[in-house]
Amino acid sequence: MASTDPPYSPKVQKRTLKGHRQPVLCVSHPGDHAKYDADLQHHPSLLLSGSEDGTARLWDLRTRKTAYCMIVPKIDETNDVTAVAFHPSVIGQSSAESGDTAIASSSRIDCMVYASSGTNVYGYDLRTCTGPIIKTPHLDLSSSFQCQDEINQLSFSFPKRNKDGCRNYQLAAVDDCGEVHIPSECISQDLASQQSPISSKHTVLHHAEPGSHTIASCAVFRPHVNGVYVASGGTDCMVKLFDVTKPKRATSSIHIKPAESENTTQICNPPFIHSLQWSPSGRLLAAGVGDGSCVILRGEGNRLIEIGRLGYDQGGHGSAVAAVCFPGFGASILSTIQTRSVEAEDRLLISAGNDGKILFWDLGGNMVDGDAIDPLLYLGGCSDAKEQVKKQGNELQNATEAMNSASISSKKRKGKNKKKGKTNNQHKTSTDDDLFLDDLLPSPPKVLFQIPHHHKPNWITCSRASSDALPSSVFVADTTNDISIYSLPTP
Repeated sequence: MASTDPPYSPKVQKRTLKGHRQPVLCVSHPGDHAKYDADLQHHPSLLLSGSEDGTARLWDLRTRKTAYCMIVPKIDETNDVTAVAFHPSVIGQSSAESGDTAIASSSRIDCMVYASSGTNVYGYDLRTCTGPIIKTPHLDLSSSFQCQDEINQLSFSFPKRNKDGCRNYQLAAVDDCGEVHIPSECISQDLASQQSPISSKHTVLHHAEPGSHTIASCAVFRPHVNGVYVASGGTDCMVKLFDVTKPKRATSSIHIKPAESENTTQICNPPFIHSLQWSPSGRLLAAGVGDGSCVILRGEGNRLIEIGRLGYDQGGHGSAVAAVCFPGFGASILSTIQTRSVEAEDRLLISAGNDGKILFWDLGGNMVDGDAIDPLLYLGGCSDAKEQVKKQGNELQNATEAMNSASISSKKRKGKNKKKGKTNNQHKTSTDDDLFLDDLLPSPPKVLFQIPHHHKPNWITCSRASSDALPSSVFVADTTNDISIYSLPTP
């Protein structure tokens, strides 16, 4: 592992949410969807969690107290809450402001929530609740999903607006049987008016091969694409991409080969795919792998292509990567300069490993197209971040034009040499253009900094800065009963 000093050393503030009586298994933030769609309004002051104590809790991050506690039904002597999700909200549903609104009014937005326990999925419309303790779910969606084993993750789709300006969201549940279940009917935005299961018809995506005992550990819808695609990962060390309209077989399957490093601890062989997340542009897919590495894949049409790996030798984890997250922290600055690049925030990735470390990665230009912004410009400590982002954009444009010009010049020179009967072997020395192109090569991936967490994580999620009171933060659920919040300095 490289021993270079980190290029960024922020003063991270740690806070804690206390309330669960057993380990927290999962967390979700309303901004999980908003970082992919600027049209979505969300309330950054809310957080949803699920625990082995059989409850899902909605937190007010400004007071760090529980606003609502949902006690899920106990079936077969267990009610561990293994996955939670907010229903994505659309601008216009409420006029509430996101920063300073009290929880009573802010619950009108992003407070239709879902929780899974065992094979069951429950819906809660918190706008109708009169007390902080909720013992009965508003809707039992279990028969609509028909999962046969424990659910590991809930994931919402990214639909386009229809003619009425509304969006019809689909919800996927991935389970231990190696399957991804998606009800055919879309999930309503108003659970209070939906008194019965949506439909027994549903689509099943088979991540596990027939006859295998593969567990599907994660599945996420892909944003910014025509059609509906889902990426899945499992204990077979496979990442698959499915077209939901053609569910019989995956359109792309990638087998992740184990890392060759001798410095990491790997418990299972092949290593598990523990976590998947798409970048804000929807072009990159990060996978947290049981061998301690993060594998980066690029989506091209209905295919996945492995383009890089962040391992121990690059400063990475010494044991399994339990969770990965593209945080979207640069939205506030990038929105002010109206950047046209959909990949502007694709360079910043956060990974959490069983070695107790939380790493902030800059994927660099080797993996991300040149229009992506250097994350150091918006992570804090850069007083003129907006001007620097504009400057980098101009430099990237000039560099691209220079590379194109140099490439054309090189092609012309090769053509002249060919006419003179000279072969490439006779011209092995570097030309000025070749050296110039070398200077313009993108940067490799690197660790910007790390946070020593000291516990094995179960789940991470992030929220981008919305005010001085709610800075950019990482939320970590681990083997303890508490949720850790790591907040970065405001740029």
